[in-house]
Amino acid sequence: MKTITKNQLTFATLISILTLAFRFGLSNLLDQRDFLLVWVLAAVYAILMFISGYFIGKKDHESFPYADSGFKFHLITFVVFVSVSEIWYLLEYNSVYEYIKTVHLTAIFWGIGLLVHYIFFRRTRRNAIKGIDRSEIFD
Repeated sequence: MKTITKNQLTFATLISILTLAFRFGLSNLLDQRDFLLVWVLAAVYAILMFISGYFIGKKDHESFPYADSGFKFHLITFVVFVSVSEIWYLLEYNSVYEYIKTVHLTAIFWGIGLLVHYIFFRRTRRNAIKGIDRSEIFD
């Protein structure tokens, strides 16, 4: 079994571009003190991320129907967002109204959510044979 699929690489590339655009827009809007548009940008970013994950994830599931790739997509999203955000701060592209502590707190809380997702992912896989639910095999 492949570790990462073509669809997951496509997803990682797309959300990297979306995240860079989000960070750029966020920093500029914060510098301009246009806080209402910051919320609009965040909402648009969240919607685009969801749509990307939904359609590319659906395509990935059609290619590999017995592999539950939801956790992998969640992990890819986490790694890309946190990496882009950390690099954004290291290159000092952030606004004066942005603080690295926010990225670190986001990573901690999101990481806890990711850990919970992993626990459920492992528990589900434990009740399956080669990724197929036992009830689907033994009808």
